[in-house]
Amino acid sequence: MDIHRTSFAWLIFLVAHASIVAHASLVGHAQEKTLPIIDPGTIVGNEDATKWNRVILLATPRIASGDTTKLSEAVRTAVSKLTLTILATVKGEAAGDGKKSYRLDEVGVGYSTTINEKLITISTDSAARLGARLDFYNRQMLSENEKQIANLKLVVRTPTLAIFDAPAIMFREGQHKDFVTRHLIWIDSKTGKLALIIWLLSTDGDGKHSTAEETLRVVAPGTSEDRKIHVDGRSFFLGIPTARSFALENLPPGPDIDWSEPAKEIASRLAYYTSELNELAAALNQMLQGK
Repeated sequence: MDIHRTSFAWLIFLVAHASIVAHASLVGHAQEKTLPIIDPGTIVGNEDATKWNRVILLATPRIASGDTTKLSEAVRTAVSKLTLTILATVKGEAAGDGKKSYRLDEVGVGYSTTINEKLITISTDSAARLGARLDFYNRQMLSENEKQIANLKLVVRTPTLAIFDAPAIMFREGQHKDFVTRHLIWIDSKTGKLALIIWLLSTDGDGKHSTAEETLRVVAPGTSEDRKIHVDGRSFFLGIPTARSFALENLPPGPDIDWSEPAKEIASRLAYYTSELNELAAALNQMLQGK
């Protein structure tokens, strides 16, 4: 856990930069922005590129549990063809003291597949042109996946931090349940080192969020996740799986940290003032130091 403590030690410093752009206003709350879509044709993992040069998370789904025999072999195979891809553009500039200062220029999402032994982002419009070999099921899945990622909410955006939300169906207590997955990504402006934490939120009938579990998950940036999928045959319609037939077994791998009461309340906000973002950073630091 020492590595993760080190990662959190500079979080307060990073979030303090929000005051440069936000002051007392809502941080990054500019017109309900959505997460950018990564340009098709981007080579994943190319740190020398000027754009999309850092891997945040790669998640390749795999049918793993539940009513798996109700799916054809073609569908089970097709599920693992596409990889959910979250990348960042990190930029470094001279800081005036002979060192560099790094910023999180953007965070984006897309889908990628292996083309000529390289993982490359694709879209339904560009897949054939880029040389991706997709069958009927792959094309249908990619089309539906693109609809899902087109409206991911960017909750906070500063030069060193981004928070975004993604809807998720999780396998919990023997059922497929709806949650919001919140991702917090930040960068050490002195070293360029990235860090990532993820937690689940529940939503009540009035649209109010609350933390859904007693822990959050610390995930190493660059993680390639074997995203295990649970199948519920009860939600098939006329023998055909629906969107609710599939659920994630778990969050991406990493150590869990118990929520503190102050952090739990702040972590579920729909938007953040600068002071609230600093409170969240302080609470997260305190949580990690207590491990």
